[in-house]
Amino acid sequence: MDLNQRKLIKSEWDSIEVPFSTNEIEILKLIISGYHDVNIKINNNDSLFTFLKIEYNSKMEDYIYNKYLSEHVEKMIETFNINLKININNDIQIKSADKIRLEKNTTENYKINTTYEYILLETINKILISKRNKDSKQFALSYFTLYKLQKNNIIKINRHIITFCEFIIKTFENELNIMNVIENAVDLIEKNTNLLKYSDMTLYEHQKEIFTICKNPQPKLILYMAPTGTGKTLTPIGLSEQYRIIFVCAARHVGLALARAAISVNKKIAFAFGCASADDIRLHYFAAKDYSVNKRTGGIKKVDNSNGINVEIIISDIKSFIPAMYYMRAFNHDEKLMVYWDEPTITLDYNEHSFHSIIKNNWSENKIPTVILSSATLPKENELGETIRDFKCKFPDSEIYSIISHDCKKSIPIINKDGFVELPHFLSNDYSQIMEISRHCENYLTLLRYLDLNEVVKFVTYVNGMKVIPERFKVENYFESLDDINMKNIKMYYIKLLKNINPTMWEHIYSEFKNMRVPQLIENNGVDLKGNRIPIKQASLGPGSTSDTSSNLSGQPLKRSFTDTSVITGSKIHTNMCASVGTSAIYVTTKDAYTLTDGPTIFICDDIEKIAKFCIQQANIPSLVMDDLMKKIEYNNVLNKKIDELEKDVDYLKEAEEAKLTANADSGGGSGNKGKSLKNVRKFNREADNMDTSKGQVARLTREIETFRQMIKNVSLNDTFVPNKMHHIKKWAETIGVDTTAHAFTSNIEESVINDIMLLNGIEDTWKILLMMGIGVFINHENIRYTEIMKKMADEQKLYLIIASSDYIYGTNYQFCHGYISKGMNLTQEKIIQAMGRIGRNNIQQTYSLRFRDDEQIMKIFTANAEKPEIINMNLLFNSNKVIWKDNQYVEVEIDIDASE
Repeated sequence: MDLNQRKLIKSEWDSIEVPFSTNEIEILKLIISGYHDVNIKINNNDSLFTFLKIEYNSKMEDYIYNKYLSEHVEKMIETFNINLKININNDIQIKSADKIRLEKNTTENYKINTTYEYILLETINKILISKRNKDSKQFALSYFTLYKLQKNNIIKINRHIITFCEFIIKTFENELNIMNVIENAVDLIEKNTNLLKYSDMTLYEHQKEIFTICKNPQPKLILYMAPTGTGKTLTPIGLSEQYRIIFVCAARHVGLALARAAISVNKKIAFAFGCASADDIRLHYFAAKDYSVNKRTGGIKKVDNSNGINVEIIISDIKSFIPAMYYMRAFNHDEKLMVYWDEPTITLDYNEHSFHSIIKNNWSENKIPTVILSSATLPKENELGETIRDFKCKFPDSEIYSIISHDCKKSIPIINKDGFVELPHFLSNDYSQIMEISRHCENYLTLLRYLDLNEVVKFVTYVNGMKVIPERFKVENYFESLDDINMKNIKMYYIKLLKNINPTMWEHIYSEFKNMRVPQLIENNGVDLKGNRIPIKQASLGPGSTSDTSSNLSGQPLKRSFTDTSVITGSKIHTNMCASVGTSAIYVTTKDAYTLTDGPTIFICDDIEKIAKFCIQQANIPSLVMDDLMKKIEYNNVLNKKIDELEKDVDYLKEAEEAKLTANADSGGGSGNKGKSLKNVRKFNREADNMDTSKGQVARLTREIETFRQMIKNVSLNDTFVPNKMHHIKKWAETIGVDTTAHAFTSNIEESVINDIMLLNGIEDTWKILLMMGIGVFINHENIRYTEIMKKMADEQKLYLIIASSDYIYGTNYQFCHGYISKGMNLTQEKIIQAMGRIGRNNIQQTYSLRFRDDEQIMKIFTANAEKPEIINMNLLFNSNKVIWKDNQYVEVEIDIDASE
């Protein structure tokens, strides 16, 4: 994580000007509108009326039904003998102009059958077909889909289609088995693309709650805890409708992401990064009140940064909070201001950190009576007694609010070092420990998203089939209607079951699940560690028979199929295919690369160099190829060093000339001379590139630099060594099968980017080789340019893998589909959950996984009594008083306590 409290550089200023996509801007507009109406629902999917752009009236609605829809409805009514009659006049006349407009729009918009009415009719048809074919799974899927789709907020759906939908839902409502819905929840909910594609856009529940609370003008401290990737850091855009926001973030990337979003919807922002005083604050052009105009272009020439009266959001790092606060107070009353402190627990897992004194001073000096502390792992209200008492002492009329959200729309399975999905019911055969784990999950509902829905459903199905739970907890008694069935409620039900199982039966249940468990990540035994093919033995299923099935058994009831561990792959059953102990999918640059699908992966570790070297070593790049690469890189390094020295010389000469001209201007004593001297400086810089040798050293040095740059050698790596490129898959995963490797994700790095990296001075050769493999490294580099290039490629999802230290987890808002958490890391429970939060931040449901290299860290997640230094440090630092932690309690002191006491 980039915790360097410095001013923004040019590339960072440029990055905030990159516009959001149309879909992203729609979400931002929803958040802004949602502040004024928290129940707002927006759905941009077209009905026939909105698609055809025709003014609505009931006569036109009947005409459109007859022209486009009635044929499909009547055909289904006749084919499936449905007892429904839609009475409508078949001879409706409309104006000629409307008829011409309809014909024109229909011709131009040939995708008329993608409108919402057609989607509903297609779903109804699937219901009727599955019912006729007695396909209970397809019936449940189609019925559930229709039930949810007809509740969406689509504008001007044809009323006759609504009638048809309601009739179908009513007709078959008693034929739907709730247990069948739960059993197939993975397909009905998690993988149901129609539900995601056509769903309404609404605020998250935590956004509704915080917007409602903040309309109360009273001073308040809000403890805002919601899962990562659910819009917490975009919430200030909505809050800025009423308040002027001071957004405080230790991770500058988070602040820049908010800035980019705010600019996309024309919010007026300012920056306080690396500020020693308010003089260092910089306004974005949108926020400028006073400025000079460029006479040539008509645009803004220079902004007066001292006037921040227009600023709606100021984005500040930790160091700059005090200047930012006083700056905003100069233009606004305190009750109109709000401090939004993002991830306040950053660095609080350390006993000592340079930020700690700054954090304490910021809290002590704060004058703003409305404060939000926002984090996915924020301590709860009952854990922050010292901080809350101090806040109420400073602001006597203040209220304390806790917002604890458990929005759960995704499943991101936790996978242990042996390749198995981990859930609470796999963790212990001791039921008392299972009870503790269950209670912990109830208290920290952010864990719900990490409970794999497929495994949850298996457990629910199994337990409901046995007499081990009270009758009231049976599926049919627990879920009253389809409205109650969603991913969050199913997972909550799973936790309830764990707490209410007959204790005497637990060891049997635990044993059954452990015996029937199969790994999700399968070791690729088709090749050895050097890529050589290994003959695969075909296992017999019985006398004289072998398997040729490729059925997907996902979600089926548990049953023991084999006494040994075998996994069906393609058309053969490969024996002994479970992952070797502790090495599940660790060969990310070779034979396990194909398991990293859909998007980039982050590998979180302490020893970045060790993992980097492992990736290169396992890539099996031949020594001849590696020697050639290293010779080219070393050659380029020599040139880079020369270029760097020459550039420093050029900068020195230009600075010396500028200082000389400025000094002359100052000695002249007149503003006219000063203006003339500044023109001379600009002329010197402008003409430097055009000077011949006789006119100065700058031109000569500039030509030398360009000559050396042209001598840089292009360096590239054969696709065989780039994970998941076609030749790489052919070598390492061809035996796996095309279907399995189809979604393997690979890098997309332009040659120009590699050349840019090769031109950077002070970058280790290892990082350059990794980049050619599609792997970036997040570490505190001397050369900021490298980090900026990595951030840009990560944001554009062009890297295959990013290796990062645990301190980078708070600063990565990038979209990762998979994550590794390395072994040997001393992480607190909160920091592990923050690391987990890097995965699955997309708005879509893809294949995600969290791969732990140390199973003890998995146990730490589900342990209530895990050590939590963040709580202690937060009470000490977010406190105006001098408080120490001594003998397991907080002690207020009046004098400094010697460290030895």
